[in-house]
Amino acid sequence: MAKLFLDANIILDLIDSDRKAVELTHQFISDGIIRGDDYCTSCDIFTTVYYVASKKLSSLQVIAELEKILAFVEVIAIDIEVLKEAMNIVRDKDDFEDVLQYVCAKKGECSAIVTNDKGFYRGEIELISLK
Repeated sequence: MAKLFLDANIILDLIDSDRKAVELTHQFISDGIIRGDDYCTSCDIFTTVYYVASKKLSSLQVIAELEKILAFVEVIAIDIEVLKEAMNIVRDKDDFEDVLQYVCAKKGECSAIVTNDKGFYRGEIELISLK
């Protein structure tokens, strides 16, 4: 059993059936639920996913899918401490949004971050790619 942080591209795979890693993502999440893994993401990921998915799906469809995801994903809040830590970590070459997600994963005591972003910030938490 593990606690895994889901990046935006993984959540999008759960919503948009036309994405490349949809089958891999669904299988990974299903297997993890059977194993007893716990999943989390940040509140910021929900706004990003809503914005991207609503370009293809209706607002009601996106909200319905996000509600399904809330049934098995813990949401980590971004507060002033998370922001300050991310700002202290980020360097010129790092993506602030990725660093912010990394800090949320740390806050949630996650053992790994599941992302298909090849350039995701590499900190102390393991990265898992499904591609």
